[in-house]
Amino acid sequence: MPMKSDIQKDKYAWWLSHEAFLLLQELAHQQGLQTAAFLEVISRELALRRLSAVQRANRKAEAERMAAERDTSLS
Repeated sequence: MPMKSDIQKDKYAWWLSHEAFLLLQELAHQQGLQTAAFLEVISRELALRRLSAVQRANRKAEAERMAAERDTSLS
């Protein structure tokens, strides 16, 4: 049974997401980074603004603990 779809709405959503990707790609290029690396930098900067120093320290400690657990389980 075929599903009903709004083709114009789907095309517009695709166009918007594609335009957003092209914008991010250009911003990354201007900074001399690959798109994935640029997004990682942006994510990190946003997290720094959003989290307090205590929250950042807790998250970092948790990440280090998880990495240590992973390293010991692989050994």
